[in-house]
Amino acid sequence: MNHETDMEAPESVLGPLVHVIEEAANSAPWALIGATALRLQGIPSHSPNLEFMASGEVVHSLASMLGVETQWERGQHLAATRLQFIRYGVPVFVFADPVFQGRYNSLKPMEIPSLWDTRVRATSSGVGVPCTPAEWEMLLGVVLEAHERVELLRQHLRSSGFDNRLIVRLLREGRVDRETEEAVWSVLERDG
Repeated sequence: MNHETDMEAPESVLGPLVHVIEEAANSAPWALIGATALRLQGIPSHSPNLEFMASGEVVHSLASMLGVETQWERGQHLAATRLQFIRYGVPVFVFADPVFQGRYNSLKPMEIPSLWDTRVRATSSGVGVPCTPAEWEMLLGVVLEAHERVELLRQHLRSSGFDNRLIVRLLREGRVDRETEEAVWSVLERDG
């Protein structure tokens, strides 16, 4: 197994896929999320998948363009209409109006304006890709109790810096409870 080639596989189909999603989205917001979004921002993270989120309208338009059916699914941590397909061996998931569910809080990213205002424009093979910011991925990791992801992001944000105001906006607009808010700040303020 060539791990370096495996890590590059999602990015190899990303550029052309971004153009298709942009056409489906018109001017509606969408973003690359998860491990590949983090990797494009210089945070070491691996997944063989590409994962996106967008509005239901964008996902249904994309499904129509690709001739692929969507399916509603509700799992332990995610409820969304899902579009799933494979491009050149890379699994692609596009979530419509996702709701991320933790033990104590649910996050509805399509209802968090600051998330869409602060997407990071990363580059892959010369193509600009809107990605969720690391601060959002940290909040999501705390809500979902994804401890390894939270630690990876904590180390990155502590060494590279983070936007305090963005975190406050994400917490407020995401309507998380006080315990979750305190957990996010505790992780970010923890040394070592």
